[in-house]
Amino acid sequence: MSADPLAKGADEEILGIPRELAMPDGAWTGLRTFGSSDEGEREIARLDGATQPRPRRELESDPSWKQPIPYAVALYRPAGVTGSDTQLFWMDRLAGGSDKRLHGRASFGVGGHISPNDGGIRAALAREWVEEVRTPTLPDFRPIGLLNDDGDDVGRVHLGIVFIATLSSPSIHIRETNKLAGSLVSVSEALRRKDELEGWSARLIDTIAKVAADL
Repeated sequence: MSADPLAKGADEEILGIPRELAMPDGAWTGLRTFGSSDEGEREIARLDGATQPRPRRELESDPSWKQPIPYAVALYRPAGVTGSDTQLFWMDRLAGGSDKRLHGRASFGVGGHISPNDGGIRAALAREWVEEVRTPTLPDFRPIGLLNDDGDDVGRVHLGIVFIATLSSPSIHIRETNKLAGSLVSVSEALRRKDELEGWSARLIDTIAKVAADL
């Protein structure tokens, strides 16, 4: 078995940002929330303007760079339920995924790396959404903050741009069933199962629970 965690896709070119440009005020741990929608859009524009294409294999082993990752959390609130019964789309990562470091872990973030041909963070998120899940319509993606966690090898080289995707119906299904298995679960259940979550989702779950309560 190869020791390379990037068994697939390692030689593709993706966008990265020099760490000092991605986080000009220094690193933090967890979600740094946006104070307003306007601030979120300004940060997205700033990050878009700082990206540079590099081979993914180089970026994955170079913590002096950050790979910006749009990361959408899908929420659905059925009529008449309480905030704790708001549902989120829970995904289990399977062996078909490209990054072996994440196999067997759970997540609720839809998103991924940005290609030089995508046209920016929002366009990359829309592409990843359509590639990863099937919904009747493309949801509105509301940015809520930047997520950083330098505590492990994956988080050290990535920077999350976190969005809330509010679903208009419970119809959401995984497309890449060799990579992921997914279903809607209540936020209260997600909190009970938080030990199954990978790093970013584990960092986010308490914030997402608060957002879900106000949905």
